[in-house]
Amino acid sequence: MLKNILLLAIIFSWLFVIQEMPYETIYDALVGFSSDRRTLALHTVLLGGGLILVGYLFSCCGLYKVAKALSVLFETASLFLLFAFGCGHAFFYLVLEENLYAASGYLPPFLLFLLLLAAIKTQRIVDFNHPLRQPLLPAVLYMIWPVIFVILHSIFAG
Repeated sequence: MLKNILLLAIIFSWLFVIQEMPYETIYDALVGFSSDRRTLALHTVLLGGGLILVGYLFSCCGLYKVAKALSVLFETASLFLLFAFGCGHAFFYLVLEENLYAASGYLPPFLLFLLLLAAIKTQRIVDFNHPLRQPLLPAVLYMIWPVIFVILHSIFAG
């Protein structure tokens, strides 16, 4: 969690302080990225399926460490992106009063969660003792807390 916060603070400071990008530009880029929902969903499903297939092929060839490293990389990246998207949602709601989840159709967090499930399945192929709940609980919390934040902010501030 601390790694995610530090990395996100570095990215936010680079974007807003060093590059001096306006908030609206970044918000529009995030919404524009997720506007083509069918292509985004197709690429995510293909990436997750390819990850499972590659992990299975690596484990059949005896390259367990490579499959494990690939799945850990995807698990860490998807958890970080879920965290960053949730923090970005709360940030843009406070600054611009725009709902990033609603503008993106609630699809990017769901697709990142599917990618996380593919990474966990790949780890289960390599190591059948890999815990399922350990990475899923933070992912669900990363997806839910921005929605709860917006609801509470609209109740108490509005």
